Amino acid sequence: MTTLDDFARLLGSRPAQSQIQALLGHAVSNSLEAEVKAYPDVVYHNYRSIGLSLQFEVSCPGKNASKMGSDDLCLAAIDIYSANEDKSWTCFPMLPLQIDALRDDSASEQVKATITQAITGKDLVSSLGEPQRKGGAAGPPSGPAAWMEWSLKLDRSNSNESDPTTLQIELAGAGARGADRWNAERAGNCKWAVITVSPHRTR
Repeated sequence: MTTLDDFARLLGSRPAQSQIQALLGHAVSNSLEAEVKAYPDVVYHNYRSIGLSLQFEVSCPGKNASKMGSDDLCLAAIDIYSANEDKSWTCFPMLPLQIDALRDDSASEQVKATITQAITGKDLVSSLGEPQRKGGAAGPPSGPAAWMEWSLKLDRSNSNESDPTTLQIELAGAGARGADRWNAERAGNCKWAVITVSPHRTR
C-alpha cells in the first residue's frame, strides 16, 4: 500500500535523490534499470516491470531537457499504471493507493479513496466527487482515453498554506472512447488505466 502523499513528496526531486530510490526499492527487491526516453521538454524514466514512469523537466526553463545532466532535472509528474489497458506495463505492485485529502475548491470537502486495480470511473466519482476537469477521447483512437482530474490539498493540518496536488486518472477500455463516453454506463463502468500525480498548475 502507498499513499498519494508518498508520491506528492517526491515531486521536485532530482533523479538520483534517495527518496526516489527508496520508492523503487520498496516496489521491487532487485535493482531496476530505467528505460530512458529523452525529449527537448521532458525526460522519461520508465520502469515497465513495476508500472511506474517518472517525468523529469529542466529546473531552469528554456533549456533542452534531453541534453541536461541529472542534477539539472527535477521530477514534474509520476505515472502509475494498472495494466488494465496497456499490457506492456505491469500493474504497480504497491497498490492500493490511499487518498485522504481536501478538495481544492470552494467546498474544501474532505475526500477519502482506496484505489485498487479494479476500481472504476463510477467508484472514483463516488469517493472523490465530481472531477474538476475532464477530457480525452475526442481525437484519434491512438490518443488519450477519457480522463478525470481533481485538485487536492494533502496537508489537512494546514490546508490554507498547502500547495494542491493534481490527480489525473485516465480510464481504460472501449467505454472510455467515443462520443457517448461520458454516459454513466460507459466511462462509469471502465477501470482505470493510468494515474498521473503532478503539482497543481494554474490554467
